[in-house]
Amino acid sequence: MPSHALDQRLFEQVFSKLGADDAAIPAPVDGIQLINGWLEVIQGTHLTASIEAQLIELKGQLQFAKPDPDRIRDLLGSLSDHTTQVAQGAHLQEQTVNKLEKLATALRNLGNKL
Repeated sequence: MPSHALDQRLFEQVFSKLGADDAAIPAPVDGIQLINGWLEVIQGTHLTASIEAQLIELKGQLQFAKPDPDRIRDLLGSLSDHTTQVAQGAHLQEQTVNKLEKLATALRNLGNKL
């Protein structure tokens, strides 16, 4: 099981890559690195099985020479929705819920930029 410190570093990395500049879209390699980290954190958790599958598909899209922006937008929207559901449905600390909601918003905003 990954450490709590890894979770915190991933939140910080996501927010720095997605929230630092409203006009910036992270490079695919940055997205792949973040996805790999999140896959390690959520691996095997029944609550996040659909998120895991979508992250794997998103990672595959980012590895293409010409990713499909419409599919990426759809995946980011769905990931945002699922992240919100996890935040609202799980028994988590308020700080974690706030980070998940902020993550969901960042994913949705990134999808809207594409």
